[in-house]
Amino acid sequence: MEQETKGIVFKGNSEGLVIVIPEEYDFEKAKSEIEDKVENAARFFKGARLHVTYRGITLTAREEEEIKSVLDKKSGAVIESFSKEEDTKNKPLISRNMTKSAVPTRKTFFSNNDEEPCKFVRNTVRSGTRIEFDGSVVVLGDVNPGGEIIASGNVIVLGTLRGMVHAGSQGNREAFIYALNLKPTQIRIAEVIARMPEEEEENDGIQPEMAKITNGVIEVVQF
Repeated sequence: MEQETKGIVFKGNSEGLVIVIPEEYDFEKAKSEIEDKVENAARFFKGARLHVTYRGITLTAREEEEIKSVLDKKSGAVIESFSKEEDTKNKPLISRNMTKSAVPTRKTFFSNNDEEPCKFVRNTVRSGTRIEFDGSVVVLGDVNPGGEIIASGNVIVLGTLRGMVHAGSQGNREAFIYALNLKPTQIRIAEVIARMPEEEEENDGIQPEMAKITNGVIEVVQF
């Protein structure tokens, strides 16, 4: 009996996207499956600027150009580069700074944009729910897998964040994402995209954390 093929996997990192292609795939199969996957996930990439690398099979320069063209047309993102990933580039998807922040919470949340509009969501954001707001969003509950929040300002979740959040959606790199339990499927701040490492340990307790951009990388700081 043949072993079941896992298929192509997309993984986010601080620079953009890693595409993992099984070694047994040929170019045409890889191209077709990448086209299907990126078309289905286009809402997550729209407007971003991405450096894309791939693992697994080795493609020719012409084949790389063809797949880059597919990504350009189907993702809604600006694909700045597409190349084979080097072994030395296997880095954590999100940098975690385990030092607790010494900045008072009120100063962190309200330092620059006190007059910015704020939307309060007084319930859990469930799968299939999409919230978009020109300003900051505060969720008095959880964000479940499949739930989406897109805000031009900050996003604060007073519960567990397991869905997709995009803060600073209009390019504000000073925006941040804060949650009492930060376990997202994907987060974006301005054009920078990251996902939680796959090996991240499950912890349903309260551990407030804030994600922000530091030196071009999304960093998570504990409070």
